[in-house]
Amino acid sequence: MYIPKKPAKYGLKLILCCDNKLKYLLGAIPYVAKQEPPPQGDLSLGHYYVRQLTRPYHQSNRNVTVDNWFTSIPLAMDLQSNCGLTLVGTIKSNKKEIPSQMHSMEGRIPGSSAFLYDDYMTLVSYASLTKKGKSSKLVHLLSTMHSTPTLGDHGKPEVVLFYNSTKGGIDAFDQMCATYSCSRKTQRWPLCIFYGMLNAGGINSWIVHSANCTSAGRPPLRRRTFLMELAMELIRPWAQHRLTRPTLSCELVALIRSAFDLPSQPPQAAQAPEREVALLHNSHFNPEKRCRDCPGTAKKSNVANLLRRKWLTSLATRWILLITHPNSIGLEVHPAGIRDS
Repeated sequence: MYIPKKPAKYGLKLILCCDNKLKYLLGAIPYVAKQEPPPQGDLSLGHYYVRQLTRPYHQSNRNVTVDNWFTSIPLAMDLQSNCGLTLVGTIKSNKKEIPSQMHSMEGRIPGSSAFLYDDYMTLVSYASLTKKGKSSKLVHLLSTMHSTPTLGDHGKPEVVLFYNSTKGGIDAFDQMCATYSCSRKTQRWPLCIFYGMLNAGGINSWIVHSANCTSAGRPPLRRRTFLMELAMELIRPWAQHRLTRPTLSCELVALIRSAFDLPSQPPQAAQAPEREVALLHNSHFNPEKRCRDCPGTAKKSNVANLLRRKWLTSLATRWILLITHPNSIGLEVHPAGIRDS
């Protein structure tokens, strides 16, 4: 999607649900635009996403804070009547249920508020102030949690203050994911989704770690340190498994051992044969196959040439020993030739 007002203007859009206090990711649904037939039936897209993401928390008397893309009168009534949830969110002024008097600037004092009540809902029209004390625009909020025209600091309605204090869960979670991200440039959208899952899982695991440390009375790790240790623990099993492959390059072996503080030589290395001999005994190793470090114009790989030179050297040495001292290696010379004794 292309969203010009976002910091990352191009990308895949995900609808998220986060806890406001801990910023823990509770659920996510990929946005796939409108479909035929629509999976939500007669519901709007915003209504459908809110119901799906809050399904595990129905009848829990919690509050859901949303922005104006989701907020609608049918959604507020549905959550209040059928789901046991309250709703607080900004709402677009062009909704047909909003009277014209609520979105008109005529006669409005900067910083003033207008309230409209129903059996379940409260609509607030607040004339927001600029730094110079002038009214910039009208902000409309819908709430099924508040039922009185209570004003807070600086004459702002309580609905506006509550919305400002609970609206930052998603933005804070996105910021934490972007600060230490494992994403890489790719043209494959499944891989892009996978990177996002890794980032979200890392932040969620750090939040759980912090909560466990706090309950145990010890300080939690910093987020950067925790994510680095988590990444190393995820990589370690596969990296150690790769060390058992006889075809692994010496540079990569040294890099893995230094990254994970492994000994430069395993304990059984003294009894083990040389690396080249192990390659010869490997049934899956083909010395004629081109190695990855060999240039494209070379006819044979460097490893194959090295093994061939060592084999020829060893063969020549044995023939020299046979010719000079045949009996010293347990061989007898006969007129018909040489045979093993």
